[in-house]
Amino acid sequence: MDCREYTKKRNLIYKGRILDLYNDEVELADGSEAMREYVRHSGGSSVIAVDEQDYVYLVEQFRYPYGEMLLEIPAGKLNEGESPYDCALRELKEEVGLSAHNIIDLGVIYPSPAYTDEPLHIYYAKDFKVGEYCLDEHELLNVKKVKFDKAVDMVCNNVIKDAKTVTAILKVVLMRTRASNQ
Repeated sequence: MDCREYTKKRNLIYKGRILDLYNDEVELADGSEAMREYVRHSGGSSVIAVDEQDYVYLVEQFRYPYGEMLLEIPAGKLNEGESPYDCALRELKEEVGLSAHNIIDLGVIYPSPAYTDEPLHIYYAKDFKVGEYCLDEHELLNVKKVKFDKAVDMVCNNVIKDAKTVTAILKVVLMRTRASNQ
């Protein structure tokens, strides 16, 4: 069965600095009509950085919607005209002070497909130089270096809850497992 929906009327409810809110009228595959609320977002990039001593670089920051401090890999919003690759390199430098010359593309995830169209690109940095970080205005965070195996345990024990971070850590585990089996 084809379950696609077709936009009849797009209704912008709110235009914000980082997102727009819509409440569209759609026609369902069976001919009935419904409303779809969703957030439009330009997308972002994130980077899991693991050094030669097997430490992963995380940022700890307060996330207002959840009311708690979360551990995450460095990430940020794509600027207009910026490639996901360049965004990942920029965020890695800004948030944790790491300069990488080459990062590996781990793919794209859709963190919350029920209500946003945000694509989130994930990259993996293994070769980088440590330097100074330079946070954006109003960005407050703590940089944490955690042994990779401990980060995996933190995912398994629900200490790390952020979707992009969980995905990145588990993708690296999978890459390592496949490499060791070859």
